[in-house]
Amino acid sequence: MTRVLLVLVLACAVSGTLVAFAFPRPRVGAPHDMTKPDGELDAEACGACHNEDMSLQRSKVETCTLCHLPSTHSGGLEHLRVDPARVEQALEGRAKDAIALPLAEDGRIWCGTCHLYHDPNVLEEKWLAQGWTPPAGGLSGAVRESVTERWRILADDADEKKVPAKFVTEGTRLLRAPVSDGTLCRQCHRVLP
Repeated sequence: MTRVLLVLVLACAVSGTLVAFAFPRPRVGAPHDMTKPDGELDAEACGACHNEDMSLQRSKVETCTLCHLPSTHSGGLEHLRVDPARVEQALEGRAKDAIALPLAEDGRIWCGTCHLYHDPNVLEEKWLAQGWTPPAGGLSGAVRESVTERWRILADDADEKKVPAKFVTEGTRLLRAPVSDGTLCRQCHRVLP
């Protein structure tokens, strides 16, 4: 019973993770939807992550991972584990007007380093014009297959006939820069073509 419950919780979290970043506009009622239909700020939505004084209720990483599983994100765990000294080294020499890459409190990479998390009407951070979905082949395809296999194993362990999660098809627009041409990745990984 515990395994079934764990799989259901993980499936819901995974589904929310993969779907939440796929829509051209946050879903109504989702924590990332911070404006009312008339465009006015919905101060109640802020309470999902912020205290009344607008400080975060948790660390930056905990704020994201409360709802989004980094293990289902391609490279998520690997990026969260990078030592702050290596992050600092990777960011050295960037132009002063380079893309903003906010770091966690301890100097590490966190979800918000690459992803936008506020409604674009709140901070005027522009989402990408088109969503991006990793290609089916190469490294991206291998990561996708690996994650899909993990979901299948979880479903098998819980005696589920159907895998209760899938990747989005529309792609994410909530990135600080495009990844399709490597712009975002090259902010730290300069050796990429």
